[in-house]
Amino acid sequence: MSSQERQVHVALMTTEDGQERISITLGRAGVDSLLLTPSQARALATDLIAAVNRAEVKANLKVSHNLWRHAGETRSRLLPAG
Repeated sequence: MSSQERQVHVALMTTEDGQERISITLGRAGVDSLLLTPSQARALATDLIAAVNRAEVKANLKVSHNLWRHAGETRSRLLPAG
């Protein structure tokens, strides 16, 4: 993906034969697009949610690791009251 942000558009479409499809279009030109069945779209959404959760857990573990590294310090990091 380039340094420019791409917009993602999601829409429900009905095909000529009456089937429901989910259209996912990247960018304004609509050149890059997916046409998915509802079950395919659900599977994609589930995979996206799982990937985001893994990324958030990984980021939180990095923060927790830094907290544990400082836990052994003897000096107080907070100013005394009053």
